[in-house]
Amino acid sequence: MIRFKFVVVVLCFWNVFGYSQQIVAAKNQSILEILEMFKNQHQFNFSYDVEAIKNIKLTIGQSSISIDSLVDILKEQTPFILQKVADRSYILVKNDQTIEICGFVIDSITTVELTQATIIKDINAIKSTDEQGYFRLRLSPRDSISISYLGYDTKTIKVSNFSASRCDTIQLKPEVQNLSQIIINEYLTTGVQKNKDASINVSTKKLRILPGLVEPDVLQSLQLVPGISSPTEDPAGLYIRGGTPDQNLVLWDGIKMYHNGHFFNQISTFNPYIVKNVKVYRGGTSARYGDRISGVIIIESDDDLTEALKIGGGVNFTHADLFIKAPVSEKVGVMGAFRRSTTDIYQNIAFNNLTRKVFQNTRGDISDDNLVDTMEEESREDNFSFSDINFKVVWNPNAKNTVKLSTIFAQNRLDNDTPPQEINSPNSFSTNDFYKIKNVGASLNWKKKYSNNSIQKTSFYFSSYDTRYKIERKGIDINQNFNYTQNNDVKDIGIAYSLDIPIAKKQSLALGYQFAYNETKYDFAEVFTGDFEAVFDNITNGYSNNHTVYSEYMYKGVKTYANFGLRGSYISSTDQFFVEPRMFSSIEIFKNFRITTSAELKNQQLNSFNDFGSISPSIGGLPVADNKWLLSGNILYEGDSYFIPVIKSRQFTFGSLYTYKGWNFDLEGYYKKLTDITSINDLILDVVPSEDNTGLSIGKEERIGFDFLLKKRIRNYRFWIGYSLSKTLVTFPKLQQKSFSGNFDQRHVLNISQTLKVNDFEFALGWNYATGSPYTKLIPDENGALGNTIDPEGINTSRFKAYHRLDASVVYRFNFKTKHPWGGMFGFSLRNIYNRKNTLDQGFTFKTGENDIILETFERKSLRLTPDVVIRFNF
Repeated sequence: MIRFKFVVVVLCFWNVFGYSQQIVAAKNQSILEILEMFKNQHQFNFSYDVEAIKNIKLTIGQSSISIDSLVDILKEQTPFILQKVADRSYILVKNDQTIEICGFVIDSITTVELTQATIIKDINAIKSTDEQGYFRLRLSPRDSISISYLGYDTKTIKVSNFSASRCDTIQLKPEVQNLSQIIINEYLTTGVQKNKDASINVSTKKLRILPGLVEPDVLQSLQLVPGISSPTEDPAGLYIRGGTPDQNLVLWDGIKMYHNGHFFNQISTFNPYIVKNVKVYRGGTSARYGDRISGVIIIESDDDLTEALKIGGGVNFTHADLFIKAPVSEKVGVMGAFRRSTTDIYQNIAFNNLTRKVFQNTRGDISDDNLVDTMEEESREDNFSFSDINFKVVWNPNAKNTVKLSTIFAQNRLDNDTPPQEINSPNSFSTNDFYKIKNVGASLNWKKKYSNNSIQKTSFYFSSYDTRYKIERKGIDINQNFNYTQNNDVKDIGIAYSLDIPIAKKQSLALGYQFAYNETKYDFAEVFTGDFEAVFDNITNGYSNNHTVYSEYMYKGVKTYANFGLRGSYISSTDQFFVEPRMFSSIEIFKNFRITTSAELKNQQLNSFNDFGSISPSIGGLPVADNKWLLSGNILYEGDSYFIPVIKSRQFTFGSLYTYKGWNFDLEGYYKKLTDITSINDLILDVVPSEDNTGLSIGKEERIGFDFLLKKRIRNYRFWIGYSLSKTLVTFPKLQQKSFSGNFDQRHVLNISQTLKVNDFEFALGWNYATGSPYTKLIPDENGALGNTIDPEGINTSRFKAYHRLDASVVYRFNFKTKHPWGGMFGFSLRNIYNRKNTLDQGFTFKTGENDIILETFERKSLRLTPDVVIRFNF
């Protein structure tokens, strides 16, 4: 009986002490109600801000809770904690406790790191992943984050679920449905997208391995897109649907570029490791872009400069580079990048092969490794270097304004000393060639977003292109002495203002004004010394003020995309006004099948001019110094006056796109007609007898063709086939009544590529085929121009043998997934694996005969078997 009474007493006391602090709670109840219940039932005292917590409800997973349970629930579900200040007194304060989390975001299928994935908290973007797909944050344990990436399903994760000792790997699944802004998320490979307006985006950070490329090249990567090629095999020289490189508008952060290649177009000028995105239009160009008649290439550098300190660098067979991104504050970030050639420090097989390709059949050429060097080659001194420097500042004063300042400096220098051919010979002489190319530019861009989602953009840019070429020839005989200087300058200054206005849910209107001041200067001087001293000095100048207004209507529906624009420009150098209507539409006929069509007018007032100084018997310069820029209008050249007209272009496209179970089928046909083209760039046309003696013929050009792409991805394996069938016909009625093939007319261009990812290794193999370029046979004729006449069959009636090449590359990427991750890559590539000696085009040289100087031709050969190696590190 005593034992029973003791148990009853214990249970009573247990009920008093164990449950005296509990209350009965509902499943969802406000904090205020729960605190009031503890206060009324158990005499607790609380201090808190009523306004801060009045709308917060707690999710209770049990029928009753104690004060200790309430402390845990508040900490987990709210931004507040309940602190005990006395026996029954508490204060509710904001929870300042945070933890650090980190992770790597990857594709769930390919395991490829997803660069620039967006980290979202409370609908606000707070972070982006870096080049390794890495992010690091400090948040409260109660928070949740969502990870979003274009083309992938968004994933939401609680902060409390992250590992405390390591960085988690987060896998995102690719979306199945079509995206609002793009048609194909992976057009060729990761990092290449096709948009609804038919433009193509390339992100060099997302871009994976490509055949023959040991690291991404901004311009060469585009050559795998059907319709974009390089018959001259120059990575920086893009021919878009028959258009020549000088007919492309190339913008770097809004700066117009006039020289896009290092090592005389063998390497892109643009550092791929600081490029955010490259957008290219093959057709259907927006009315925002003018001044060129072919493609548009828009390159944007990185602007994620306020997030974290990032450093990267590497070296390959031709150059080394280093970049730094540094946040100055939460609103200001800076970036600096530098690349420089290593070829003047050490020369390897890549340098030798590139030099042979560029300078073949000139005094700048070097002999084969397996041949014995001549005395001249052993004593010759070559000094070549290239470099580029980029600087950028990004300022985000608030959520609605962004200001960006960007600069670029690119330079190539060549100093070539050729010793006398024969020592102590009176007819022998030494030659020094000094050549320098600079393209310097700066831009200032301000973007403002209004509350009605209108976007205002104001920009200013400056671009300067400058070439300096000098030849000094010295001989034992003073009559052999000769000096030649040649300079070409281009200045381009512009301002632009645009306003994008949403006029309905799926409709918008863009209005804009652009002003550009263009100035070109070309001068050269020949100085012969000795018994008969002579000086020849020629100067050509030109400038133009261009005013442009444009308007563009855009409709973006789920199944329909349409763009109608009108561009009007006044060009003062020719005193002409041009109206350029533009139209593009894309319609989904049925699921996964879409058709597109476009029509556009364009014009171009800046002309690429070849003075052929390299084959002049009196000058004999290097071919890399032949190309110049001149404005349309009246020019004075070697005492004669010429009028160079503005080139005009009309272009139409019609295409279809079909996707089915990972297969992509893309087919697009096009027609282009160019008028008011001139003969200033074709030496063969000078050999053809003309009906007049003006020396400048005006003609037209027609281009017709279609581009086809077939692509498939099977997990980590991708392959694609790109094919182009095209025809370019040129007509100069005063030279030849019938049309003839353009100099770079390749009827068939085929590319077969495949890539494979195995763990941290990536492999790529690609085969390229193209019809041989056309050329004109020259027949000796004493009465003909330059001692020759053309083949009676006509201009460009012969073709070289077909071109084909096999390329391969392999890359190993490594990442150390720590709190402060770092990683890098090793890569190896081979171009032209079976070392085929392809003929690219026709070159010219002069041979001195008994009584006259005769023009002769030779075949320019392609790049030989060329390896490359890269080593990179990122921190």
